[in-house]
Amino acid sequence: MARPRDATSQGLVRSTTVSERAENDRVEKQRVEALEEGDSPNGMASPRGSMSRFVTRGELESDLDEDEEAEEQAASLSRVRVDDHGEHRPFMRGILVHSLTEQGISFENAYEVAQAVWKRVNGRQLVTKDELRELVRELTVEAAPGEISRPDAAFGDQLDVLGKDGRWPFNSGRLQLSLLAAGLKPIQAFEAVVEIERELWSRGDRRVTRDSIRDLSAGILRRRFGENSANRYLDWRSFQNEDERPLILLLGGTSGVGKSSLALEVARRLSIGRVISTDSIRDVMRVMLSDDLVPTLHVSSFEAHTRLLTDVREGLDPVIEGFLEQSRTVSVGVRAVIERAIIEGTSTVLDGVSLVPGLFDPSEWQERAHVFFLLAADEDRESLHGHLVARGHGRGVRASERYVNNFQEIFTIQEDLLERAEIFSVPVVDVQDLEGAARKVVKYVVGQLGERRAAETSGLD
Repeated sequence: MARPRDATSQGLVRSTTVSERAENDRVEKQRVEALEEGDSPNGMASPRGSMSRFVTRGELESDLDEDEEAEEQAASLSRVRVDDHGEHRPFMRGILVHSLTEQGISFENAYEVAQAVWKRVNGRQLVTKDELRELVRELTVEAAPGEISRPDAAFGDQLDVLGKDGRWPFNSGRLQLSLLAAGLKPIQAFEAVVEIERELWSRGDRRVTRDSIRDLSAGILRRRFGENSANRYLDWRSFQNEDERPLILLLGGTSGVGKSSLALEVARRLSIGRVISTDSIRDVMRVMLSDDLVPTLHVSSFEAHTRLLTDVREGLDPVIEGFLEQSRTVSVGVRAVIERAIIEGTSTVLDGVSLVPGLFDPSEWQERAHVFFLLAADEDRESLHGHLVARGHGRGVRASERYVNNFQEIFTIQEDLLERAEIFSVPVVDVQDLEGAARKVVKYVVGQLGERRAAETSGLD
């Protein structure tokens, strides 16, 4: 009698015996082996691309041609291996295409070269790395003349840089950062690195010294961008290699002006890994100092005047007095962070509204560190207001609304900061153009490092 469709509901489910399970396993094993060998379970040859139980028919129909081609290529390529000084590795076209594109050749031409190379070596069991190198060089010149400068790199060849700390692979990214520190635009730094690397490879020596890279880079910068760019690059390299004092950059500015974005961008270009906001310092101090003890610490800078414990003297602006009282409190934490960075020898960027000209004198640390103070500002009232409004369209909407509602107080604080910057000779950077502002800060900082180095050198003489 046929088994009921819902055997469970009728209490007719029975357990499978050991012998039945063994028989099922045997049948399943034969079916899988037959499929793997290209035969159907009944002994007849199954059509190419027969489905396994893990592949749906839709997936098979859409990918059948690609899978067949991949299988054919894999079968052929698995027989071709590259002899790299006794080590044998499979030759893979995909890796060759990727390596060629990394060297500047277009994907289309890289694919054409890889296909041509494969056709030349297909059917061979072993090909040497030197043979492949010559073959790639020949075919690249035919397929993409002038488009690639060093096909050798596609086979793992590299430039080694020799220095006091040993031998290291040439790092184009690190070199590009050094050029950004010279005040170049990113596209200019990239183009200069390409030319420098091409020149190094054309010399034929795979081991180069740091001094030779420095001299070559300075020469190319001097020719392409002028003497000032070359000098800034050399000054930065001297600071990195010879000066043990940390670089500490103080970047002040009113709320919402964009100083934090500027701080991050400058830190990237100067390879500074530590960026700290005075907001973070203030948050820590809030835990230590209660609202009753220091009420101005527990509100924003543009609201501090509402928490003053004493009356403001006649003729003074309450907004400014509240802001200054809060900044004086936070400055204690800022000084602690600076001292800690000097002890650790860690370059640091500090940004925040509490960095007020007159509260800090960078010269007091000059024997132990390079401390520079700049002020970020947007002196155009409408531009600053528009910037604060724009921030309300992304994350931090509530904070942006508070900025807009207190715009007059924020602008008043900026006006006071600008006056103090003029009094205490603190450079002001316009942040309307972030890229331009970052380059100005970098040029100023590296230029100051160069002047200090020249003064100290002449003093020694």
